[in-house]
Amino acid sequence: MHRYTKLFWGLVSTGFIVLFFFTHNDLFFGDAISTISRASNQMYNSDFTQIAYPKNLDPGHPLTFSILHAGLWQIFGKHLWVSHLLNLFIGLLTLILFVRWGKKLGYGHRTYIGAGLLAVTPLFLSQVVNPNLHLPLTLFALGFVYSLQFGKRWHQVVFASAMLLTHLQGLYYLTPIWLWWFFKDQSLSMPQRIKQTTQIMIIPFLLFVAWLVYHQSITGWYLSSPDYAGHRGFPGIKRFVINLIMADWRIVDYGQVALWLIPVLAIFRKRIAWKWDHPFSLFIILFLFNALAIGFTTKTGPMHRYLLPCVPFLIMGNVSWLSNFKLRTVGIVFALLISGHFWFYPGKIMGDATLSYRSVFPLLEQAKTDFDQKTFYSYAPLGNPSLDTKLADEKEDYKLLYDQDITKAPLVLFSNISGDFSHKEMTLLNAWPSKTYQHGYVYVQIFSNPEIISNPKTGPKRQPSAFEQWFIKLKNTIKGTDGV
Repeated sequence: MHRYTKLFWGLVSTGFIVLFFFTHNDLFFGDAISTISRASNQMYNSDFTQIAYPKNLDPGHPLTFSILHAGLWQIFGKHLWVSHLLNLFIGLLTLILFVRWGKKLGYGHRTYIGAGLLAVTPLFLSQVVNPNLHLPLTLFALGFVYSLQFGKRWHQVVFASAMLLTHLQGLYYLTPIWLWWFFKDQSLSMPQRIKQTTQIMIIPFLLFVAWLVYHQSITGWYLSSPDYAGHRGFPGIKRFVINLIMADWRIVDYGQVALWLIPVLAIFRKRIAWKWDHPFSLFIILFLFNALAIGFTTKTGPMHRYLLPCVPFLIMGNVSWLSNFKLRTVGIVFALLISGHFWFYPGKIMGDATLSYRSVFPLLEQAKTDFDQKTFYSYAPLGNPSLDTKLADEKEDYKLLYDQDITKAPLVLFSNISGDFSHKEMTLLNAWPSKTYQHGYVYVQIFSNPEIISNPKTGPKRQPSAFEQWFIKLKNTIKGTDGV
């Protein structure tokens, strides 16, 4: 084994061990709750007699990984570390497959530079430490492309099936990858390509149909979840355009603008030609297809993680052109990408696109202690009970505010991690007594309802800057929610 290879995998292994040490007891967070822990809890607690999402909390995604997590809990115990270890393993497999693909493409040891870029990308790392469906979807999309170019037919069938049985967005990645491959391989005649497509896709198609039939039999619907009607569906022309702009922003956000430096210089300055079968071509197809599809079918716009499966292909495009650039340029790319871990927008809901969201966990524990473990009311992701976040015993330590009157809630939890509070609700809350907890950019505010709590706990009250107030107003104006 080459010494650079040993050095790279030594650093990666050490990094993943350190990550596991610090994050193995992290709570399920964000979509990890809605797509994995809720269903896994129900399966585990019912001894697998209920293979379904909880009633009225079904996002419609296949249950493959919920079954996998619950099955591992049966073997090793229902512990957070079990799910975190599985997710870290998936992240490691993604890096291994990335390196293998790059070497097969003929990029040699430059591939390790690309794998290093992927390993330090804030979006990738944040999903590695938070069990979710987009990380395995990334692995399977990468595997499907690899198998189409260098693998066997059964590899292609397995990876295509895995994409469709992991997340509904698997359709948005499988389709453009197939289109790219179908028109890439001109050595085969059109009838031969159609025959190959049928041979590859028939089993994944039948498995996906089987899932839809089963799902319809237990819920009464196939794909479009009535439980998420406020998030899904055509958003209107204005919101569709906003969604497209958001997708453009997401793909360069949190330092990922660095991944565009080499492609832009290679294409526009060095005038290097690139063809349809180039990794950067595949990235463009994947990104455009998903930006359009997500923009057309969601009312809340694309989250950063929705575009995670695009990132390895963007990075491999960088790798292909590395030989045309000096080491100094590569250093700039690494530095700018790593800086993304510290990017912060005042007034913006942070979400889970960087590791910064983890700062909210100790703040919640501190607030719970100060408020004598009373129930906090909030929106997702912070309004979910410990049953689904800590895998603890069922108790009403947190309650979701959806379909509830906020004026009837004794204690309301707000944070720049939780973004579903309306302008009207925030106006109401800001008139209530509150106490603020803050660590770095992340803060938590506990508002006490003066109609219910006679002696509220108060403390430092966070005062947003003028810029933050302007930014929030701008967001609400763009979304059309100003004053709502």
